[in-house]
Formats: sequence, structure tokens, C-alpha cells
Amino acid sequence: MKTYKLLFFCLPIFCASPSVRAQAFTNLNFESASLVPAGGFYVQFNQAFPGWTGTVGGVQQTLALSNNAYLDTSGISIINHGWSNPFAGFGFPNAGSGGLIQGNYTAILQAGLYGVPADTSLSQTGLVPANVQSLQFEAHQEVDGGSPIIPFAVTLGGQTLSLITISNALNYTLYGANISSWAGQTAQLSFTVFAENPHLDNQYLYLDAIQFSTQSIPEPSALALAAFGALFLAFRRQRNSS
Repeated sequence: MKTYKLLFFCLPIFCASPSVRAQAFTNLNFESASLVPAGGFYVQFNQAFPGWTGTVGGVQQTLALSNNAYLDTSGISIINHGWSNPFAGFGFPNAGSGGLIQGNYTAILQAGLYGVPADTSLSQTGLVPANVQSLQFEAHQEVDGGSPIIPFAVTLGGQTLSLITISNALNYTLYGANISSWAGQTAQLSFTVFAENPHLDNQYLYLDAIQFSTQSIPEPSALALAAFGALFLAFRRQRNSS
């Protein structure tokens, strides 16, 4: 009888264990979107981005723009095949260079003003697959005016990832980062676009096709060492031929 009591006592603890309750990451390609109108160009955020949380200046968002973009304002948009940048050709030299990346939906994180310059983040907490080696995603950066593009950041478990460029396509760049040390752990994944302070231009990050991959990604330092080695060998060959 005591044995059964012990089992019944342990069962709730087991069920409440974080490792048992941990949910896998969902909607990493934004294809689960359901655009529920909320007036004007707005849609309900939790329906447009199920599984994700959006914040602007630390304030959680309840609305997102649909097939539209903010001017001098921070926010999050979701676009589809009907997207056309409303500011292209209106004195913004880089506006309109980004668009739908893959599938039916792409997210845009915009950092500008929110009363004051405010960073914009899209986050989700989930279980990192046990056999994962890298995080990969497709993104495109755009700025309204001619100022330099401010870097965006990707964090996992509160730590900023060291991103490398894997390849470039017509309207996006494929980025990757080594995340093998987070394999099998529950962690928060966040994408953040930083606003200029003082504000000059809006920063846009078109984001899509996020995936946890079993493909290994070399650390940036290893890539730099490999590049240096290749240059050194080329120099040696050229010197020997001379």
C-alpha cells in the first residue's frame, strides 16, 4: 500500500517537470497564420503569429499590420503575395527592396519610434531538438534612408548567437549559428531589430524559414582562420610560381 502511495505522490511531480511539459517550437515558417481583421490594416497578433510573442519597447503587441508597413514607427507586420511596400518610390531609396521570402507568409520586424526609439522583438519559448547542431533562417535587412543598416540580434536562452552568412539569394540572406550546446534544452528564441537613437530611419527585418538543423555550422573564428589559410596558400603558390 505504501508503494502505491509513493507512486501517486511522485506522478504529479513527474508530470509537472519542465522537461516533460516542454513544447516544441512551432510555426517557424509563419505558415500557420490566420489573418483575423481588427480594423484598418490591422489583424489580431496571436492569430497572425500563433506560437510567437511580439514586443515593441518591451510592450507586448496585440495587433499586427497585414500587407502594410509602418513609417517612423516600431511594429510587426505579416505579408503575403499581395504585398507591395507603400513607401517605395516616395523618397526612400531602399524601401521596397524586400518582400515575401518563402511560402505564403513572411514577417517584418520594424524598429523606429514608439513615442521614443523602440526596439522590436519576436520571441518564442520551446524545446530545442536533441540532435540539433545549428539554427538557420532567411532574412533581408532594409532601411528607409541612406544611413547604415543597424545590426539585428538573435538570442537563444538569453545569449546572443554568433551569426554567419551561409549564402545569398536575390531577396534574402541565409544565416546560421551553432547552437549545439542548447540541444535538448528549453529556451527562448528571440529576433530583435534595434532602433536608431536618435531616430533617423526605420530599420526593417524581413524574416522567414527559421529551422533547427542537424547541419553543423563552423564558428565565425574558424571561418576567419580558414579564409586566412586560403589566402596564405594562394600567396605561397604565387610566390613559388614567380
